[in-house]
Amino acid sequence: MSVGLLSSSGQLLITTHLQKANNFQLNHIYYKGGGPIMQDILAGVLDITITTIGAAQPHVRAGKVRVVATTGEKRPSSLPDVPTLAEQGIATNPTYSWWGVYVPAGTPRPIVDRVTQEVTKAVRSPDVAQKFRDQIDMEIIASTPEEFTAFQQREQERWFKVIKDHNIKTD
Repeated sequence: MSVGLLSSSGQLLITTHLQKANNFQLNHIYYKGGGPIMQDILAGVLDITITTIGAAQPHVRAGKVRVVATTGEKRPSSLPDVPTLAEQGIATNPTYSWWGVYVPAGTPRPIVDRVTQEVTKAVRSPDVAQKFRDQIDMEIIASTPEEFTAFQQREQERWFKVIKDHNIKTD
């Protein structure tokens, strides 16, 4: 089975972890972007890929792509009938796409606080939050800079362990 991936990406980490944890092998085919991967999924060149719900959603709605599993701990609201990998008995390391807002190191704390306040206000506004849910099935979690730093540190530790344990190298 062929899987389309971006080299040096989260897709590679997730796929490598799934293969090792579940004792199966996929033929990795590397791409330079998500668009060409989706084109080859649609054309039947690839058997499978891991992508974001936002990237797949237009093709899912058009009936051209079928989602067989999600990678999170729970089913997303936009795909309530699609089981998670864990629900299907697949050993996994639940994962999500996430975004953060960054400022240069050394930015004065009052500016950091103001940026945090304004971004939180914007993303929590009902119309923006609804668009995130509807268009890319993303939940807004606006946290403090310290909470985000701790979250990012946990994510780095988790994925650096996968890289080390599976001897993943970049191209």
